[in-house]
Amino acid sequence: MPDFTNKIRTHVVIVDDGSGVLIQPAKGDYSYVITAKHVLETVPESGEYKDIDDISVITFSDQTIELANKFISDNFDLAILVTQQRLDLDLQTAISRPEREQRIFYYGYPKNRRSGNYDDRIREFIGKVNETPDGRFSVSLQSRPDWSEISGASGGGIFVEIENQLFLFGIESRYEGSPGREFHGKVVCISMQTIERFIIESGLEKIHPPALNSFLGLVDKTFELYSQADDPENLRFLKNKLHERAAIIGATSEVNPMALYDAYKEELLIKESHIQNLHSEEMWIAYLEFLIISCLIDEKQEIDFSYVKDNSTRRRFLFSACKDNWIWRLMDIFRSDFRGLKKGGKIIVSTGDLNARMQAREPQLSNIIANIGRGRVDGLMVDSAIINPAIEFQVFHLTGLHRFCVLENENDFRRFYAGGVGCGEPELIDFVKGLYNAHI
Repeated sequence: MPDFTNKIRTHVVIVDDGSGVLIQPAKGDYSYVITAKHVLETVPESGEYKDIDDISVITFSDQTIELANKFISDNFDLAILVTQQRLDLDLQTAISRPEREQRIFYYGYPKNRRSGNYDDRIREFIGKVNETPDGRFSVSLQSRPDWSEISGASGGGIFVEIENQLFLFGIESRYEGSPGREFHGKVVCISMQTIERFIIESGLEKIHPPALNSFLGLVDKTFELYSQADDPENLRFLKNKLHERAAIIGATSEVNPMALYDAYKEELLIKESHIQNLHSEEMWIAYLEFLIISCLIDEKQEIDFSYVKDNSTRRRFLFSACKDNWIWRLMDIFRSDFRGLKKGGKIIVSTGDLNARMQAREPQLSNIIANIGRGRVDGLMVDSAIINPAIEFQVFHLTGLHRFCVLENENDFRRFYAGGVGCGEPELIDFVKGLYNAHI
């Protein structure tokens, strides 16, 4: 397991006699402190809560966080505190819902550790999800701590590890049962889905990665592979012109990552990829590149959602953060969702394989074709007219496509420059369009 010490120390805080978690909304000049509302009560079990000026939030490094507002849930042991300033945070939330036997990590500041060794103030509890009633879930902690070992950690963060990264899964609410008589080490937690729903109901900004807000923030991160050219100056003019087109697409409020996420969700992922990939900035950078190349070929500059839908009937984008050789995922690729993709459609995949070739070689593809044709693959998601997707669709890796179409022809781009007679922007766009159009 990677070392998440710094991430935990940055984001888990002391909230009065309890604990809480810092997280950043997608927009706004402020941050959130998520905690259990009972730690804010003036008197335990009174249902009366402290004024915002009387609530203390202290970080691991003993910095006091100034607060601007508080929001108390009527239905759950949950409170959202809004800070006066935006903090430097990088914690993301888990998309997936709690499942039985799922391994979690619980971090908070128990009272019995606050006056001891400075570095030991935060305690880690490891456990497994036990039950998942609506809006909540219970966790069995491995060490079976009693109430005195947890007191002060209420409101602390419940985290899950996904592909070597830590994500916020919820917050701890209370010890399950009667603390004086039961010593089973179970705690009741508030799910991230409940927290996000309360944030929306309170009229607050949603919690999701900033990359989902708009493509505009991703424009300068597109086509970075072109920088691997033997002489990157050969491709500077091309890269600038593609960025200009990306900015036009990014300015289209109707077409943005959040709208695409809501419309397609797992349809954007290679089969067996973790749903958390949908929050990956790399995915949305790759999708923007896919969209730009599609628009070049289709001679579109300004687009709307109807174009996105039409494009997906001819070209289908799929993503996985997996860094392995993408050819090893061919069967997963053909088991992905291709409903609506017409016969002869092109599949463009993007993965973490930095050395990806453009297409699979014939022997690997032949094995997949045969296995599908023999009926060894269940659950194909294709239209009724499609008999074998490995025959009727072509698959290209986006990184390999960029390398084959552009990097291997970089010297041919040297002649293009702004204002050049016969070698200006129109000729450049026609040239690069032809290179990509030969394949997709």
